Amino acid sequence: MDNIWRIGASLEPEVHIVDRYMQLVKKCFTMTNVMLEGGKEIDLLAVNPISGEKFHIEVRVTIDKGFRIRLKDTQTKDGRKHRRGLDTLNKIKFIPPTVVNAVKEIFGTANYRKVLVVWDVEDESVIEQTRRSPYNIEIWKMSDILSELAKEVKTKAYRDDVLRTVQLISSRQIIP
Repeated sequence: MDNIWRIGASLEPEVHIVDRYMQLVKKCFTMTNVMLEGGKEIDLLAVNPISGEKFHIEVRVTIDKGFRIRLKDTQTKDGRKHRRGLDTLNKIKFIPPTVVNAVKEIFGTANYRKVLVVWDVEDESVIEQTRRSPYNIEIWKMSDILSELAKEVKTKAYRDDVLRTVQLISSRQIIP
């Protein structure tokens, strides 16, 4: 499968945060912005070389209070999906054949964890329900990632703009 995927250039700040979290906290090697045929993109792939765990991670973070992940998507008056339901996000981000085939090719296996990083959920039960749903997607909250990352970076000297920002914010106890 030559030339089916390539690595994109710049990272969105939220993907950059998750990327550094996976590297520094979860001790993974990462690959970001994997561009695929048909305009598809994978936000982040990660492998822990010690445990062998593999992750396909999509980041869907917005601070809009109206955007809270739910199990089933809702629709606008004209029938368009809001794209905040796990059913829709699974169809868009995790199960298109182009995505599945690229992840299998890169990892060399179909055995990997699917993770959706969000700012908020409709209610806390959504997190547990998604693990038991047919989608088999884990939901991680960005606030938890920021807290764990802040503890990891503490006062070490980083030239990375995102890590330095996390340090500055956490030093003022904005991040618990």
